[in-house]
Parts: sequence; structure tokens; C-alpha cells
Amino acid sequence: MAEARPPRLTASVGRTSDGSYTLVGHTAPSRSRLERGVEPFADLLNEAFAAVDRCIVHLETLDHPFGRVCALVLIKARNLGLGCYSLSLDALAPEAGALFRPLIECLELLIYFRLDPPRINEALEDRLPKAGVIAQRIEGKFKGLRDYLNTHASHLSLSSEAMMHLVDFYAGRLRPVQAHNASVLRQNLTTLLAVLVWLAIEAANCTTVGTGVVDDALGDTVEDIKRRAFLLFDGAIGQ
Repeated sequence: MAEARPPRLTASVGRTSDGSYTLVGHTAPSRSRLERGVEPFADLLNEAFAAVDRCIVHLETLDHPFGRVCALVLIKARNLGLGCYSLSLDALAPEAGALFRPLIECLELLIYFRLDPPRINEALEDRLPKAGVIAQRIEGKFKGLRDYLNTHASHLSLSSEAMMHLVDFYAGRLRPVQAHNASVLRQNLTTLLAVLVWLAIEAANCTTVGTGVVDDALGDTVEDIKRRAFLLFDGAIGQ
């Protein structure tokens, strides 16, 4: 199976009394918190979170360390993604950068495990390489972004890049409360969605490695989420 296409899984999370599915630890944001025009991003983000949650259920049920460790990493990644999402909706996206870097590290760690499953033993024995080494071994694509986040978001910094959203330069005063900006919100949700789609694909990849079975239904779901996300990205660029 080519890595470019996510493997296919079926998984349902718990069913409610009316037959609908519930998601593991995932609460969709209220529509009242969404700026006009970002609902398509919210819908796809919710679907990506749902796909990740279903993979968590599959991996957790596997009776070997690969499944359990990957499930733990996915839960952590899902929580970090939800944190970034919530902070973005509250106009606190710069602060969300502190969560975005470990989210990327979770994604790269899953790739690291999938490419060589015995590496799970490094996690069990508390001897995983540092995040930068893992990124090098998997030929990761996020070094520039990780370096930027490390300088301006992951640690407290008083640099202009880190603090400019707290200053109203036109009025010549500080900005204790940061107002929503629909354009900035769309840009931030675009970035988050891109990483969440990649995370969903990698979650499915890890589940296939763990089960030894390519499951068609969720693979089609993840592929469809990716297709619609790319169309949304193209439309956002054209605006």
C-alpha cells in the first residue's frame, strides 16, 4: 500500500440510544463561537477529529504495545489539537502556538513508529530520541515551523513577533483583549486543518500496521476529508 493514500479502516465509536455515534473525548464547538465563513473549516475539523478518535479505539483494543503506545500518542495529539482549536476561536491563536509544536511532534512520532515498529521499545524503555532527531530520521518537513514556534511561541518571549498582537499600534496603547479577525481565524484554521488531516492519515496508517489489515470504510472517509480539505484550501487561496 502506498503511503500517499491512507489505509482504510472501519471503526465505530460508542453508539447512543438513538443509534448515533459519540466521539471519544471530542466536543464540537458551539456555532455561536464561529465567525461567519469558517463553518466549512469547522465541519472538516470535526470530521478529522472523529476519524482520529475511531483510530484511537482500534489501536487501544490491540493486545500489543504498538497499539497502546500509538493510541496514547494520538490521544495526546487530539487533545493538543482541540486546545489549538479552542484558543483560535477565542482569538488567542498566538498562545495556541505553545500547543502547536508538540502537536507536530506527536505527528512525527507516529511516523517514526510506523516506519519501524520495533522503535516502540524505545518509548517503553524511556529512551526515545529528542524531537529534532526523530524529525531528521523520518525526513520531517516541519523544521522551519518548529524553529519559529520555538523562538516565538513555545517559550515566553518579549520579541516583537511574540508580542505584537498585544499592542494597538494605531492607538498607541496596549491591547488587553484581542478582538476577533475573521481573516486571521480562517488562516489559523487552515493550518490546523492541514495538520489534523495529516494526523488522521497517519492514525489510519498506524492502525493498518498494528492490525495488519487495510480496512476500507474509514480509509474512504479519511481520503474524502483530505479531498474536501484541499478544495477548501484552494478556494481560500483564491479569495
